[in-house]
Amino acid sequence: MIDEIARKKIVVEHSRRLSAGDLDGLMEMYTEDVTFEDPVGAGRQRGRETLRQHFAQCVEAGISETVGEPVAGQDGLHALVPVLAVMDYLPKGPAFAERGWLVPPPDAEGRRLACAYVLVLRTGVGGLIEDLRAFWGRSDLELTR
Repeated sequence: MIDEIARKKIVVEHSRRLSAGDLDGLMEMYTEDVTFEDPVGAGRQRGRETLRQHFAQCVEAGISETVGEPVAGQDGLHALVPVLAVMDYLPKGPAFAERGWLVPPPDAEGRRLACAYVLVLRTGVGGLIEDLRAFWGRSDLELTR
């Protein structure tokens, strides 16, 4: 088991690497057969390459994440943190609109998308992330300029 302090550092480092656009460094934090769901309810996916593609779109959109205070689960496996992610509406926004999660703006160019969510990570014995879940709903999305 990874101790609580280490798990808290992992969940914060995850957001730091994503915000820095460090896809290679971010993927080093994951097992090859990682499972993930973002958002929870959208369907579980598997594999580091699939997760890389998911995060590559975030990096392309200029994502910047601000993390709150992390919390470690008493189970010795999980850590979670509240996050505010802000990115360009394009390229991910239209897929959100297609799913009915937000109303597409008439002027998408230059628009930003803010999403408040809770990130939950499960780590394995070696400290690599085995599972990622992002919990957010429609009311947690906001279009900005």
